[in-house]
Amino acid sequence: MLKKLFLLSGWLFVASLFSNIQAQTARLQDWTVLSEDNNKAPATDTVFLGKPCVKLDGHLAAGIWDQKADLKNFRLEFDMAGSIMAGVGFHVVDEQNYQLLYFRPGYGGTIEAIQYIPIYNGALSWVFYGAYQATADIHKLQWFHAAIEVRGDNLKVFTNGNARPDMDIRLQHVGADKGTVLLRTMFGEAYFANVNYRQLPDAITGWEISGQLPAGKRYGYDQVKSVKEWRSVNEPGDEYVNLCRYFKMPEGAVIARHTIKADSAGNKYPYFDFTGTLHIFLNGKEVFGYEKYRLTRVEADTYRTRLALQKGNNELVFITQGDGFFFGKGYNSLGRLQHQNWGFIAALGN
Repeated sequence: MLKKLFLLSGWLFVASLFSNIQAQTARLQDWTVLSEDNNKAPATDTVFLGKPCVKLDGHLAAGIWDQKADLKNFRLEFDMAGSIMAGVGFHVVDEQNYQLLYFRPGYGGTIEAIQYIPIYNGALSWVFYGAYQATADIHKLQWFHAAIEVRGDNLKVFTNGNARPDMDIRLQHVGADKGTVLLRTMFGEAYFANVNYRQLPDAITGWEISGQLPAGKRYGYDQVKSVKEWRSVNEPGDEYVNLCRYFKMPEGAVIARHTIKADSAGNKYPYFDFTGTLHIFLNGKEVFGYEKYRLTRVEADTYRTRLALQKGNNELVFITQGDGFFFGKGYNSLGRLQHQNWGFIAALGN
């Protein structure tokens, strides 16, 4: 009666924004159940409050481990009913080193309902990480839904379908930025059901940018070939390419390029968003164009297109103009007219 886990990847596709879901299944029977003494144990399949699930009692079955997962950026969802302290370990290096996000249903409605700690050499060092707590409407031994998103060193936690995260923090370092997944309970029983996860694309942060070009013109790939000097930009921990930070007078258009290295020919998909206008080229061929001037909140994964990569190095080019159009010649920034919002965010996935 053990339920299958579904590995999903559902994304918005270019301007039409329709969902494209690629599913890969994994069976809980293939996961490793560990006792609190780190001995292998059988999984306990049961029904709790009307929901088929897996039970961890905290003693003979303290954790269940997907040792085949290799997740870096991902979204993981599950239903949980816990008694004391239970949750999910991720970026698991081994049984003693991983990231741990856990819930304390007995403290639902308080700042101690959701907690995060890094696990170093098996230590539950909760006294150091009081800043990593959040409130949630959860209750002891009652079902609630949880979702976590990990992108780089950022962790977001959502409960009960909330659109805004209950917790949004920067992760500590545990020696690895990817790894396996471990469901765990401590000091009491917990029940898990409807577990599913999907990979999220990897952020593109290393770019080269041109100097400023005059606004109001449409630039093609011929302009790329005429750039004589490129400036490397890569801001650690910042996935947004905010072009205003690189020019004392932000205005006009800029060309940005990034090299994608492919071991073999095949398709990859950039997920992106931007302000103003944007044209994307791969190896000199245009694959996306938007000239209507966009000025809304920039969010990861809003747009998607297909890249047919060749084996070896592939040149990805973004040409973009900012929000000067919206204000005529630009918004008045204490005595001068200029762009206020100018740039993009991009990631690459399968």
